[in-house]
Amino acid sequence: MTLLSSSQFMSCAAQGADWREASKTVLEELGEEKPAQQGYNFGFLFVSDALAEDAQSILNLFKSVLKIENWVGGIGLGVCAGGQSFIDGPAVSVMLGKFEPESFCIFPPINLEPEKAKAIMVPWLEAYDPMLVFVCGDPMSEEDPALLLHNLDMACNGFMVGGLTSSRNSHAQFAKDFYQGGLCGALFSDNVPVASTLSQGCDTIGGVHTITRCDGHEILELDGQKAVEVFEHDLRAMAIKKLDVDPDQVLIDEEVLDNPDSMPEEFQSLIQGEVHAALAISESDGQDYLVRNIIGINPDDGAMMISQHVFHGERLMFVHRDHESVYRDLSANLIDLRKRVQEEYGEFAPKGALYISCAARAYNEFDDQQKNEITLIKEIIGDVPLTGFYAGGEINKGRLYGYTGILTLFL
Repeated sequence: MTLLSSSQFMSCAAQGADWREASKTVLEELGEEKPAQQGYNFGFLFVSDALAEDAQSILNLFKSVLKIENWVGGIGLGVCAGGQSFIDGPAVSVMLGKFEPESFCIFPPINLEPEKAKAIMVPWLEAYDPMLVFVCGDPMSEEDPALLLHNLDMACNGFMVGGLTSSRNSHAQFAKDFYQGGLCGALFSDNVPVASTLSQGCDTIGGVHTITRCDGHEILELDGQKAVEVFEHDLRAMAIKKLDVDPDQVLIDEEVLDNPDSMPEEFQSLIQGEVHAALAISESDGQDYLVRNIIGINPDDGAMMISQHVFHGERLMFVHRDHESVYRDLSANLIDLRKRVQEEYGEFAPKGALYISCAARAYNEFDDQQKNEITLIKEIIGDVPLTGFYAGGEINKGRLYGYTGILTLFL
């Protein structure tokens, strides 16, 4: 547990045997700074799913002890802080901020309390232009999260980031109050400068294909060929690139089939990591895409199914993700973010940070268990107050991503 502070933010996170112990540890650290007396008036609060049933009590306790009423956040399979991540155990992560009262607007779930949300948001949007829209959503809501995001994005026209909660227990979000279901969060005006980056953590396999025949989640043809045949061709290309040999020329004996660990080291890379489908963003050149799981293959008709409804004419590629691709892509994006901020502002001095990562990345993608994406952020970005969580879907530019990591800096 480490308290990090800047001129505008302070952050702290801790584990504990239960919600009281974890909360007490964080509150003791933050309370010594007397945040309310220093002008802190806003809090980001993330709670691990081991404490899901106590999330409302945690929120109420922090509001009462710290004398801060404005909170946003939610529940995740894990939470993170500056240089630390807490997975599979009771943990709380908090970042407090100082904002001009008129520079932010917290809104309740737009689908559960639409009239209340409208009454709060419309007057603020008439007076201010949102720079950042931070949201947390419930993946178990009856409404399609992607549709809610689209509607909110159209109404706000700000840079939207955040995530869907992830939990093996109940789901919940915070937006001043405790909510279950829907999409809620906070608007920040253009008086709150930010910079952000998204890391896909994947390597593309083959080229970009066009869906030429489909039905719902089922893709029957890509580029006029059976989808499975195209998929197999791209996998073969990946194998040749990695091994510099056609996989059909590789002989696998019975021992390897019974025990994959006995496979020669040079072939291990072929069975490490995961392969997914990726839908290209319509206006991108294939560099921005939405990763979706391959949920079924029908060898009889050469079709495959992915975890999203698809349409004729959409562009699709296949991607491969392992610890090397995650590390390499995150490093490159963090370095690029640092460079962009330096060039635009003449210095790199972020005051606070939010990190939303995919729950699948919570379980260390790196060979060295002491070196994960949070420690990498610390190495490249520095000791900046930071909070965040591992989400069931990451939100960037109003779109719902998967398997990504999204870092937002307050400047």
